[in-house]
Parts: sequence; C-alpha cells; structure tokens
Amino acid sequence: MQPNFSGINVPKTPELLSDFEQFKKQLKKHTGLDLEHYKFDQTYRRIYTMMERAGFKRFTDYLQFLCQDESRMRAFVDRLAINVSEMFRNPEQYEILRTQILPTLLKQSPQLKVWSAGCSYGAEAYSLAILLHELAPGRSHQIIGTDIDQEVLERAKQGVFDESDLRSVPAEFKARYLFPIQENGRTRYQAEPQLKRYLRFERHNLLADPYPQGFDLIACRNVVIYFSDEAKDRIFREFFRALKPGGYLFVGNTERIFNSIQIGFANPSTFFYLKPLQEGSSWRNAS
Repeated sequence: MQPNFSGINVPKTPELLSDFEQFKKQLKKHTGLDLEHYKFDQTYRRIYTMMERAGFKRFTDYLQFLCQDESRMRAFVDRLAINVSEMFRNPEQYEILRTQILPTLLKQSPQLKVWSAGCSYGAEAYSLAILLHELAPGRSHQIIGTDIDQEVLERAKQGVFDESDLRSVPAEFKARYLFPIQENGRTRYQAEPQLKRYLRFERHNLLADPYPQGFDLIACRNVVIYFSDEAKDRIFREFFRALKPGGYLFVGNTERIFNSIQIGFANPSTFFYLKPLQEGSSWRNAS
C-alpha cells in the first residue's frame, strides 16, 4: 500500500519510495536507528529535504555520503531526533511536579530514582535535579538521562546552557543554580556542580534497547510524538513495567496516552500517569 503524502510537496515516485526503503534498512545497520517506528510521511519529508540540501537525488547516495564522516552522521541523527529543549519547559507542569508529584513520591521513598528519557542535552534532567535538591537535599537521588544521540549526551554532561534554555527557569532557581560564564565571546550558564552528583547520562534507544527498571518517576516529554502509534504503545507499556508501584510517568504538552487504562495507568493529573500501588485488573492486562 502506497503511503499517503497528501499535503507534502516532495517527489514520491515508485523509484524514490523503493530507494527510501533501502535507505532505512542500511541506516539501521549503520546506526541502530530504526525508522520503521517513525511516522512515515513526516520522516520521509524531513530526510528528503536534508538530502536535497546536500545535493543528492537518491536516498542511498545520501546515506553513503553520511557514512563517510562520523561527525556528519552524528549531525544527521541529531537533526532527525530534533534535539530541542529548555529547562522547566511548560513551567505550570513543573509546578505540579514540585508541589504534588514529588512530595508524594518522597513520602514513599526518601531517595528517588528518576529517568529522563530522550533527555537531549540535559535541560530536563538538570531541572529535575534542581527540584529534588530543593525538596530533599543531601540524599542519594539518582537521575539517569538517556538519549540515542551520543553527541548531545556529551553536551549534557557539561551542564552548560544558553540564555534561551533558561527563559522558563524561576528567578530564584536561576540565581542559585545557574551561573554566568563567558564562552567564545558570549554569556552562557553553568549548572551548579552539586547538581551533577545526582546525574548520570548514557546512551539508550527507546525502540531497541532493554529498559532499566525500578523508577519512581520517568519523564519522557515531546519525544514519542515522532513515533508510530505501534511504537508509542510499546514504549508506554515498557515505561509502565519500568516504574515502581506508585511511580509516575510525566509526558509532554502535546502527548496523551489514549489507552492508559488498558496499559494499567491511572491519570490523576493532566500529563502525569500513575502506576497504582495496588494490583488490579488493568495492571494484569499490561503484563
């Protein structure tokens, strides 16, 4: 069945579609990135545009070009992953996290294990570290930030952010935890070193790798919107299994889990999904 390209002004000849299928297979071999789980129309359009700008007319020729230079391939994956983030993105949701979700979790466990999945360059992970340090300082909280892109993970480890990353950070947090530094003639902001003791960054592919377990909170925001419905369903079920009973999944402003009850989640607040403490019928359906 030919994909629906309605509203997408890119060539869609049988030859190009066949070539794109070969591109996807070869890309998976080279990088482990499986585009079969991404929305077809959106992915085709974006890659075609990048290919055209690079001066190529065939996807497989473009892939050969990418494979000739490791930094070139990393830049391609980075653009495909859309590594756009900021600290305390959607601050009203972080206020719910600060005043309701994290206090509840801290009553259940004195030190929390948190996963920032699809963390990009670490803005979300550092935001979570600030909140935990504010609410329960001096404890051995663990925040694991993961992403498929190794280059942005190296950036995350540095904990340095641009002014645009800080526009939603509360003023008192900015003053306490983010200090101005000069870098190449511009002002950037270095995260307070004590935050790093909570943080660990490592590569993880949500579509291919085993999921770590035992989390009190998983934040995965504005990541799965690029995936197919089948991939989303599998990811949300894996997150459910990765949470402790009583743990929460925190999703993005544009995301909903439409089959949350079937998976086993309760939905006590918009954008927050709870794995119940007590086992019930919906829980059994998720396993």
